[in-house]
Amino acid sequence: MQLIKTDNLLSSLYRIQFPEKGKVILFADFDGTFMPFSHESVCTDRSKFPQEEFSRYFGLFSEFLKKNENRLEIIITTGRNLPKFMAFLEHIRRNEAHIPLPQKIIINNGGDIYQCNNPEKFFVCGYAEYSNYNQDAQNKRAEIKKLTGWDGSDIKNKITSVLNSFNFQVLEVPINEFSSTYEELSLKYYLDKYGLDHETSHFASIQDDGLLGYHIAFCKNMNNNENYLANFCQEISNALESRVSYSLQTTLYDWQAGYGPSIRLLPSIDGKPLSKLYDVKECLKNVIENKTDDLVIAAGDNENDMPMLVLESYEDLKGETNKFLGIQIISNH
Repeated sequence: MQLIKTDNLLSSLYRIQFPEKGKVILFADFDGTFMPFSHESVCTDRSKFPQEEFSRYFGLFSEFLKKNENRLEIIITTGRNLPKFMAFLEHIRRNEAHIPLPQKIIINNGGDIYQCNNPEKFFVCGYAEYSNYNQDAQNKRAEIKKLTGWDGSDIKNKITSVLNSFNFQVLEVPINEFSSTYEELSLKYYLDKYGLDHETSHFASIQDDGLLGYHIAFCKNMNNNENYLANFCQEISNALESRVSYSLQTTLYDWQAGYGPSIRLLPSIDGKPLSKLYDVKECLKNVIENKTDDLVIAAGDNENDMPMLVLESYEDLKGETNKFLGIQIISNH
């Protein structure tokens, strides 16, 4: 096992020695890792989009992927949910650029697995069907249910029931954020659409996060009602009962949700919230157990990537630990 530090994912991949008989399986964070250009430079002002630099970088990346087509599998593991990821791609398309897209994306820091058979189609027509109705996603949910008791559909029903009992107006929103770059996908758009006031309207917004975690945003006035929020969280805990291992985190003045409070509910494995580590470790475990000649790489640049980059996280695996490499991107963004 090894962890290397670099300022660029692509240059690191060029230096990697590929296995003689197996392949490289790369779990790459998106923002700051697979995508070295910042959200602001791509999504805010088209006149400032770094067209030449962007095209040069991803042209080289595409050449590298073509050269290693049968020896490299890339899986994007991102903190974004699917609507946020697709919104970023839409801004790339509007800038008349494109990037090589993997078939698999893992959303929300280790959440649901989405798959698309023809992702490059997006830059042609603006649509690509990423679906979480695939075998990998189903297998993952089943395994997490065995480990934690987490049943995403059942838990969402219980969340909605508790919200209704507290007389919240329940919204289901693609992105619980106020950023103008998300346009009609944003929480702000939905509040305006339904004539709700972000300061005082008694609403709760459930973000579109698949089935392995939920994010709920509330009106800003709820920041001043911590006891009410605590009572709500307690009712969620009562509804889940002791058979489910979960993590429930409350954030007051959540800047992404327009400075209202929010709640993040996730499965908990070994006392820790589900993270990007889960998928990487399961993959490495399979490589070791099946004695394949594959190399598993995890690459990331931010705090949410650290669980999959910390070498100690893999020490309990038995077998050839030289089958793992971590790449930490030291980013300027």
